[in-house]
Amino acid sequence: TTTLTVTNGVSADSTFSCKVSSTEWNIVDEKTLITLNVFAVVFEDKTVLTAQEQTITCSMTGLSETATVVWNNPTGSVITSTQDDYTIDVGALSAGAQDSILTIGITALAALATTSVTFTCVVTSGEYADSEASSNTMTLTTLTFAVEPKPMEVKEATPAVLSCVITGITEVLSAASWTDSSSDVALTDGDDFTIVAGTYNPGTNSQTTTLTVTNGVSADSTFSCKVSSTEWNIVDEKTLITLKLTRRLLNVFAVVFEDKTVLTAQEQSV
Repeated sequence: TTTLTVTNGVSADSTFSCKVSSTEWNIVDEKTLITLNVFAVVFEDKTVLTAQEQTITCSMTGLSETATVVWNNPTGSVITSTQDDYTIDVGALSAGAQDSILTIGITALAALATTSVTFTCVVTSGEYADSEASSNTMTLTTLTFAVEPKPMEVKEATPAVLSCVITGITEVLSAASWTDSSSDVALTDGDDFTIVAGTYNPGTNSQTTTLTVTNGVSADSTFSCKVSSTEWNIVDEKTLITLKLTRRLLNVFAVVFEDKTVLTAQEQSV
């Protein structure tokens, strides 16, 4: 057996020749053509929610026959089509392309060891069984919905900005509002308050909503931010307020700093 190693591979289908000579067979430089076909694999990183089942796709192009695809989980074990909460669609060949799709159920997502894990799709040529398998990896990042209140301590009657940071989202919130928690009355923009729903930040998968208490407060007060998310099926209906309402405390303190008339003949304090 004679071999040729194409060290850096090729970017397109290529043809090579092996030449052999045999004294006993009186053969000199007999040429045999060998085809080296190439295919491409696209297997992209993905950020997903844990609240709904998700799919990841291993896309192949440049195929002449249906490829064999094996999926490995983050521990390196082979995923089978009968494994709990995983479903594999190997995909059918169409115009040289094939998409193999792995569906990950909610239970499987919850069982992942960390919020950032690696899945692998191993592709083997369906035309040439002796071809080396192509191992391809992607990073799956999972998000969990959370609301983080930002408490503030301010001087009495001083304007203050309260904020709630909502994380674990992949789109803008469907609604964001503020209420006076003592009566659960919705606050509106006006002389006393300014409300900003905030914009979605794809870099941090978050959105920050703010309430500006224009004239401050004269005593410790409690406000609430309400949020709704379509993708998480979270709605600020009254039945959900107790569970989804993030309460914010605005504490105030007083400062006394009085004018004073003193002698220069002795040390003084203010």
